[in-house]
Amino acid sequence: MLKENYTQMRSLSKALLVLAGLLAIGSFTSSVRANDLLAGSFKLPHATQWKGTVLPAGDYRFRLSRTQYDSNILKIEGKGEALDILVFAQSACNTCRKGALTVDVAGDTRVVTSLELPGFHLDFNSNSSGRQTAKLNKAQSNSEQVSVQVDQN
Repeated sequence: MLKENYTQMRSLSKALLVLAGLLAIGSFTSSVRANDLLAGSFKLPHATQWKGTVLPAGDYRFRLSRTQYDSNILKIEGKGEALDILVFAQSACNTCRKGALTVDVAGDTRVVTSLELPGFHLDFNSNSSGRQTAKLNKAQSNSEQVSVQVDQN
C-alpha cells in the first residue's frame, strides 16, 4: 500500500511538472507575440529596390516589432528575400492611419522612398544609393503607391 501511494505521488508530481512547463512555454510565446506592433502584407507588381536590396515582384509579409532598445525593427520577407530595417522613435506619426508604400519610378527602375503604417512614417530617400538617386533625378520620375494591408490585432 505504501509503495502504491508513493508511485501515485510520483506520477502526480511528474504531471504537475509537465503542466508547469507547458504553461511557461505558452506564456513565453505570448510575450514574444506581444512584441509585435504591426504585421501585414503587400504585393509588389514589379521588381523594386529597397535600401539597396532588389525585391522581385511578388507577395511579401512584414512585421514591425519592439526591440530591447529605443528602436523597433521592420522585417520584410517573401520571394526568397528578407530585409531588416531599424525603425527609430522619430518615425512615430500621430496622423498616419493607413498602410502604403511610395515608390519612385523612372523607366524600369523602381525605388521605395517611404512607408506609411498606422502610427509610423518611414522615409527612405536619404538611404538610397547615390547612383540610384542620380539615375532617378536625371530621368523623369513619377511616384506610385502600393497598398499595404495591416493585419487586425
